[in-house]
Amino acid sequence: MLRNPAAAHGISLLFSLGFLAVLLLIYGGRRLIDGVAGLSDRAVACVTGYLRPPPDPWLEISLRQAFADFDRELAAILHHQPTRR
Repeated sequence: MLRNPAAAHGISLLFSLGFLAVLLLIYGGRRLIDGVAGLSDRAVACVTGYLRPPPDPWLEISLRQAFADFDRELAAILHHQPTRR
């Protein structure tokens, strides 16, 4: 039928690889698809994290002041001496 025996071997090899790929997708496809989706989700979160606008200056200043007050009060409770630089 086929004049080139190597071509026949190549066709059966391709069929075997395709069949193996289908089996892998059937048995482990859900985990594979979830892994690829999770990878793309992490990539999008990574990129958009850098493109997010900075917070409002008044919000950042008020948060810094609140944490500074909290730190000062906690140091007073624990009788901690401030370090001099």
